[in-house]
Amino acid sequence: MKKVFLIALMTSLFFSCKKEVKPGFDQNNDPSFKKNNDNAGDNGNNNTGYIYTSTNSSSGNAIIAVARHNDGTVNEINKSPYSTGGFGDAAEGDFDHEWALRIVGEYLLAVNAGGNPVNSSISVFKINKANGQLSQVDQNPFTHGMDNIDSHGVRAVSIASKVINGTNWILVGNQYANPNYQKDPPQAFGFPVVTTPLRNMVVFTFNQSNGLLSFHNIGATYSDGTNGGPCTVEFNSTGTKVALSTWGIPHFDAPDADLTLQKPGRLYIYNFSAGNLTQTGLYQETGVSGNIGISWSPNDKYVYMANFNLHSSKEANSVTVHDGNTAAKIQNFGTSDRNDEACWTWVSLDKRKFHVASFTSNAVSSFDIGADDKLSVSLNPNYVIRRGVPRIDTKDIHEAGGYLFVSGAFQSHSISTFRRNESTGALTEIPSSPYFIPSVAGKTSDQVAFMGLTGFDKNNLGK
Repeated sequence: MKKVFLIALMTSLFFSCKKEVKPGFDQNNDPSFKKNNDNAGDNGNNNTGYIYTSTNSSSGNAIIAVARHNDGTVNEINKSPYSTGGFGDAAEGDFDHEWALRIVGEYLLAVNAGGNPVNSSISVFKINKANGQLSQVDQNPFTHGMDNIDSHGVRAVSIASKVINGTNWILVGNQYANPNYQKDPPQAFGFPVVTTPLRNMVVFTFNQSNGLLSFHNIGATYSDGTNGGPCTVEFNSTGTKVALSTWGIPHFDAPDADLTLQKPGRLYIYNFSAGNLTQTGLYQETGVSGNIGISWSPNDKYVYMANFNLHSSKEANSVTVHDGNTAAKIQNFGTSDRNDEACWTWVSLDKRKFHVASFTSNAVSSFDIGADDKLSVSLNPNYVIRRGVPRIDTKDIHEAGGYLFVSGAFQSHSISTFRRNESTGALTEIPSSPYFIPSVAGKTSDQVAFMGLTGFDKNNLGK
């Protein structure tokens, strides 16, 4: 087990996007549950690629590996799931983040959001390109047993990676906690707000020849927690800029957010050079909280951001577009409705569409990306609702082989598959979707709450 330097601090119960679990949902008895969900034998010969998510189990985190086929169907591979040797944090509720998993060259990097026993950790796996199987890389070969690397903060949630002048830089966002208010009259969860340097963004380097991470420095701290901890960290395409979103203090599951209680989330923009971060921009707006997923626009001019907790006066701010240097808001849009909890983002591989997944409504929205990188809407409606899953379920997005894959992270523990019309951009869910992950069938949301969704084409790993 990983040996860590212990820091004494008090932990608290924290939740995020709505926690209610739909009573009675049982994927084994649900008519949409497909009987093809076999943990089938597979040598990789018939697969076009692989997709990964993590269980985030508080009793022991694990990586789920799923094979992908030409027709968009998926199935869990034989040896899945793979233990990380670290702990997740599902027992603390549904906290928000993007890029909990990241493929770097021929390796998969994964956050372990739970304590070890205080700080979180990062696991590294070597990927077998032929069959998608994983082999964990010991981060301290000089000690007995398999070691992860200390994240240098509490509740690691997001990983970013960029090779610059031959150095592979890795950033990790440590969220720490998500205090919030729920319902009307409001009930407080996760308070008091703790001031701590363990709410931070940490800089590592990564050696792709042996899979070892090395701590470099603490890039930035968000100590007082007034505007929440990191949700997503992301490099721009050149590695010269970094964007980071924070949670704020939301007030949700109420007719409207109480502006005396709700605190806005933030978007930070930094210059990045040789492992050092210099802030150039900051956005926050009263009534806009729970700033979660972020994606850089194709030419790095803007940052697209999803915001889940909105006051009624800010209804059309589920998606906001920001200047990539100052973070100033340039555009704003609604999604399916103000309370659908837009959280997760994806820029399509062809750079023509921007997609957003909404936690509560299970909506997947589509926006057009113009030649100037600004967003517009051409479809009416511009969203689809995932089929055969309960509300309060949808999270991360991945694209491969002409299909969009969306995780049922919180309750259904599934993956939905959509085909995109090349001319209109409209999404259509394929007939066999959703696919319910066999290895976690029957698990509740406080036992398993998927973190991250990523993958590769067999012919493109490491490129």
